[in-house]
Amino acid sequence: MIVHDVEQGSLDWLKLRLGIPTASEFSKIITPSKGDLSKSARKYAHYLVAESLMGEPLESLDHLEWIARGKELEPQAVQNYEFTYDVETQAIGFVTTDDGRMGASPDRFIIGSKAGLEIKCPSPQVHVGYLIDGPGEDYKPQVQGQLLIAELEYVDFFSYHPRCPPVRIRTYRDELYLVKMQAALELFCEMKDEMMQKARSSGFFDERANMITPIDLLAEDLS
Repeated sequence: MIVHDVEQGSLDWLKLRLGIPTASEFSKIITPSKGDLSKSARKYAHYLVAESLMGEPLESLDHLEWIARGKELEPQAVQNYEFTYDVETQAIGFVTTDDGRMGASPDRFIIGSKAGLEIKCPSPQVHVGYLIDGPGEDYKPQVQGQLLIAELEYVDFFSYHPRCPPVRIRTYRDELYLVKMQAALELFCEMKDEMMQKARSSGFFDERANMITPIDLLAEDLS
């Protein structure tokens, strides 16, 4: 496990995530109930290969804007969590496996425990949905993926809205599920590597391997 000291949502964070499967998208690779390779895995591999070849993230700006809005309330959420449960936490950038082929972004680590914190600051209706029904079936691959990649014992899902009671859901490691998940993720990475080799074999993308990417151009503008 490697912990990268970057700010979530920053250019460096986007670069680290570029073209690799991340826990937040593991539901596109892993079936939530059994941890097997999903039917949507091949389509997601196409997406990641395209990211690598283009040299830029393909997720919509709208998604990134919602992340930014959530970050505005995150300090309040962290303060509420730490005070309520009498713990201290530390911000996390990005965590990868030692080989860098997979990653995860828990929002924070809980100091003194092998534990992570996943913070949500959603709209009132989404928050009430978490209160009533929890985060949903697709959350299992994400949270178990965080437990796997960041080598944690548990993750607290914490949804916060200033005008509602907070929601905390603690998830522990499901070792049988994690064994199946890791095997499926390795198969996925092998499939993605084969796709990349096939795309590179045309020679078209090799000619553009050293081009300046949109991320680099944006970084120059901000410097």
